[in-house]
Amino acid sequence: MLARLRTWLNHHPFEVLVFLLALLPQIYLSLSNPNTILDWYNSDDGFYYFQAARNLAEGYGFTFDRINPTNGFHPLWLFLITPVFTLAQSDVLLPLRALMLLSALISAGSAILLYRLLRHQGAAWAGALAGLLWIIAPRIHDLALHSGTEAGLNAFCLLLFWAALMRTPAARDERLNLRGLLVLGGLASLAVLARLDNVFFVAAGGVWLWLRAWQPPNSPALQGNPWAWRVQVAGAFLGPVALTLAVYVAWNLLAFGTATPVSGQVKLWWGTLRNTVYGFPVKNWVDFGGQFFTDDAELGPWSLATASLYAAAEGLLTWLGQAVSVPARRMALLGLGGVLAALASSLVWAERKFVRSAAVSLGLLPFFVGCFLQIAYYKFGGSVAQQPWYWMAQMIWLLLGLGLLLAALLRWLGRLLPSLGRLTPALGGLAALGLTLFYLGHLQAAIRQPGDGRNHFYLHRVHWLQANVELGARVAITGSGNLGYFSQGITIVNMDGLMNTVDYLHALQGERGAQYLAELGVDYIFGNEYILTQTNPYGPMLEGHLQPYSQYLFGEDRVLPLWRFVP
Repeated sequence: MLARLRTWLNHHPFEVLVFLLALLPQIYLSLSNPNTILDWYNSDDGFYYFQAARNLAEGYGFTFDRINPTNGFHPLWLFLITPVFTLAQSDVLLPLRALMLLSALISAGSAILLYRLLRHQGAAWAGALAGLLWIIAPRIHDLALHSGTEAGLNAFCLLLFWAALMRTPAARDERLNLRGLLVLGGLASLAVLARLDNVFFVAAGGVWLWLRAWQPPNSPALQGNPWAWRVQVAGAFLGPVALTLAVYVAWNLLAFGTATPVSGQVKLWWGTLRNTVYGFPVKNWVDFGGQFFTDDAELGPWSLATASLYAAAEGLLTWLGQAVSVPARRMALLGLGGVLAALASSLVWAERKFVRSAAVSLGLLPFFVGCFLQIAYYKFGGSVAQQPWYWMAQMIWLLLGLGLLLAALLRWLGRLLPSLGRLTPALGGLAALGLTLFYLGHLQAAIRQPGDGRNHFYLHRVHWLQANVELGARVAITGSGNLGYFSQGITIVNMDGLMNTVDYLHALQGERGAQYLAELGVDYIFGNEYILTQTNPYGPMLEGHLQPYSQYLFGEDRVLPLWRFVP
């Protein structure tokens, strides 16, 4: 047993390195003081999951406020973390510590899948860099580990499906590879349950599989009827996906009265409103192009790359002594982008045989099609308030593309400088060491001053609110995730609708939101004064229903009014 383990470790050094690099720092951080743990989770959306998982673990069902049932979540992440949140009954920070370790393991799995995808193309060193970047790059690390959302699991499931898609043949021994296709369909189903918009990648990958298997194998039973073969391939792959989606939709209709998550419906409705803080929908191709290439982390699907390009353009302008204006930045960006595109094109042309073969084997074209379909859905479908973790697939594609370009560069340099091959391991080791030191420095910055967390915004606000309302009060607030998770003795009602019922959404759409809150027994309204009194949908909904009661102050500039709700 030990001999086999040593053999495996000797043959998988990168996998061992990645697991150690991902897990050991997280173990250290998870044992840190409460201030560090509280500051680690930087997204209120993550706390929506935490509270829903906690309620599910404690037997309250699928609910955020323990009053209203809700389906405003992607199911696989909620089901995965629910056992972790059984720990919240003894200490609300304990599951947050455990989740740091779980997220690190999932992120390590994604890094290994990236590495293996590229290694299978003869690009082991490039794959190692792509895998390390998945662990180390601050943008990816922050989303996969700090957000508390489905981001990391989504990337892992998508990579797992795509890796299986690339190596699963439709035929085996001149017969339908039924078992392989059913397993592939099961992995596709997991990807969809991890994030429902992965259906675009399943569709693009399914078409790619179907086209690759267009001609039936050399079997007398299949040669005479090629369409029967094609239908069998499609049915074997899509059967598990169709069954999963049918069960999911039926469950939603029976349990929640709507076929799809209410959170997505709310964001589509926000896109129809004027004077809202949630953004605006894309109206034309100019808007689409702007959001397609923007460096904004929330709106920009490719911001992992475009943010660096924009920063380089600004640095170039500063170095040249030019003012950093919007037109100047765009011109510098076009110039830099043009130079990089020319260099990349020259490299691809020089190694065109390798690049073409590897790109086809990696399925970069259908993966990009899936990326584009997903982007077009959000941009042209009218949805607003997109979040950075929507674009994990685009980050995967960029790293695969970067790895492929690096592999092509190493091949080209290897022909130009034959001695370079002997130096590659040393250079790779130095690069890995540099990236590791950078990563550890980034993590070191996450450690906060010792303390019990009571002065952290999450707990400070909760304690103030509990001291200023009566026991059992019901308080409605937008963006209520962390407040709901840490509150005790009071009920926090999600007022934006993301983690509420479809009936509340219909009430908002019918201008009956205040009536719904009154019927729910809401006692107080708490939150940002401008959002709740001056913007849609809250200003018109709450007009005449707010009676000033108190005011919460945190720091020097964060002021949140508390109103009595007047039915």
